[in-house]
Amino acid sequence: MKKFKDILKSRITRVIFCTVYILAAAELFLRIFNPIPMLPRYVEPKYYGIRGNIGSRQYWHITPEVKVHMRTNSAGIRADYEIPYKKPAGVKRIVVLGDSFGMGYEVNLEDTFTTRMSENLNNAGIKCEVVNLSSSGFSNAEELIVLQNEGFKYEPDLVLLAWHASDLDENIRTNLFKLEDGRLKRNAETYLPGARIQEFMFRYPVLRFITDKSHLFNFLRDNTGMKIKSLLDMIRKVESEKNKTSNNVKDVEVKNMNLTVAILKEIAVQCKMNNCSFLTFDIPVRRTKTEFVSKFPMDKYVGETYGFNYINPINLFNQHNKELLYREQGHGHFTPLACSLSGKIISDYIVNNKLLFY
Repeated sequence: MKKFKDILKSRITRVIFCTVYILAAAELFLRIFNPIPMLPRYVEPKYYGIRGNIGSRQYWHITPEVKVHMRTNSAGIRADYEIPYKKPAGVKRIVVLGDSFGMGYEVNLEDTFTTRMSENLNNAGIKCEVVNLSSSGFSNAEELIVLQNEGFKYEPDLVLLAWHASDLDENIRTNLFKLEDGRLKRNAETYLPGARIQEFMFRYPVLRFITDKSHLFNFLRDNTGMKIKSLLDMIRKVESEKNKTSNNVKDVEVKNMNLTVAILKEIAVQCKMNNCSFLTFDIPVRRTKTEFVSKFPMDKYVGETYGFNYINPINLFNQHNKELLYREQGHGHFTPLACSLSGKIISDYIVNNKLLFY
């Protein structure tokens, strides 16, 4: 019996040793030959059923191109100061909704397009304050929920939504809303992909250290995230088949577009009800280093954006297409130059259209 226990113990020891050896070797290989962009997301479940940034956190985003110190205030807003709900007298407030582009991944806080926009407006004599409620991975569906539950508490004069082409698929993937007889309906109470797992890992310092520092973990996390998204897409496809809806590629695109437009229209309605302006900033898709396109849903009959205040920086980007506008060794977010150009075009539009004086 003792001999059997010794053999079992020896085998377990060898398995543990081999596992640790393989993991260490994989970590070392990635660090030396294929460094992984380290862009940890500190998010948690919020009381309104979706993810949101964890408050009062400091962490680093590190890629072969940049090292960015990310900081959030107690409300999870990327800011170096607290922002009370009550708006100061004489100040115009802009609530920003968006994903990692809106939050300013891969650039320092002072270089984000929201900071540049705010600086331009203040230089133009408009005293304003930005409340950035963006969170990495957000869809328009989640942005609508954040606006309803938190955004309007900040008494905004303008809601700025940073729209990205990924929103078309993400709005379907979340399953938070659906169109029923042409009307937008809430379909699910929660959407918390991976939030509980991350919450568990952040509970323990060792595991939190791994999420922030391990190239292997971030490689596996990014790839697992892609697999989960594919699985969710497959589930939505099965649901469509059960409902006998078409799976033709064009029909799916139209379905995605219609849901997105309905959500944006609802945001516009909510803004009007709360006496504030609404502006959509379309983040271009980089097709090549020098070519940028828009995927924003347009009314095919009149070629317009359904009456939204809308702007994209493609023309301005084209004037600088020989310069680096998107990160190339990270996750493809804006460079400081692209942020500066975006901040200018947004602030100019706000001033010229008097959007802060609803």
